[in-house]
Amino acid sequence: MKTTITSRAKTALKSRFTYCLLALGLSFSAGALAQENPNSVGVKADIERREVLDDVLDTENFEIGLQGGLMSIEDFENSPWISAHLGYHISEHFYVKARYAIAEGGDTSFEKLANTAPLLTDEEREMRYYGLNIGYNFLPGEIFFSEDLVFNSVFSFELGGGSTEFAGDEQFTVNLTANYRVFLTDWVAWDLAMSDYIFDTQITGSSKTTHNLTFATGIAVYF
Repeated sequence: MKTTITSRAKTALKSRFTYCLLALGLSFSAGALAQENPNSVGVKADIERREVLDDVLDTENFEIGLQGGLMSIEDFENSPWISAHLGYHISEHFYVKARYAIAEGGDTSFEKLANTAPLLTDEEREMRYYGLNIGYNFLPGEIFFSEDLVFNSVFSFELGGGSTEFAGDEQFTVNLTANYRVFLTDWVAWDLAMSDYIFDTQITGSSKTTHNLTFATGIAVYF
């Protein structure tokens, strides 16, 4: 009886070993066929194609704009600020901008406290600035007003110089500006700007460098 069981076990083992050899042989054969003809085996993917349309800004390089805001004239209170500019975009990143702006100085703290004669006439309190800046565009992106309302935007920095007429004098002025633009269409942009107009003055008796900060917003048109 023991001998019969051992024979059957040996027969079963031989059968399993034979099946393993056959399976291994078939695997090697399939691999060899795939190497000889790699195009014969493949999976055809069913990919849904979608059409993508890029928003294209106006290709014209000129820009004209108007801005209004508030200027803090050092020693002469805050004043409404109105400016106009004409720009030319040299490349995708660089542009030049000519600006003309007006403001009006108020009373100094000395005039208010001492109750003396005004330091400046009404005409001398009028401030006029004109100059030329070079700007650099960086940090382009998008602003999301809602899920379906998205606008292109760009942050830029400007450095330039010009002249300021104030208090009966004309002073060379250095201008630093940070500007954020939101493109409402391909030819209209909404501007937000913060600027510092730096020039020397001797109005209060001693010569000093003044920093005159401006916060403004406006519209620019490209053509």
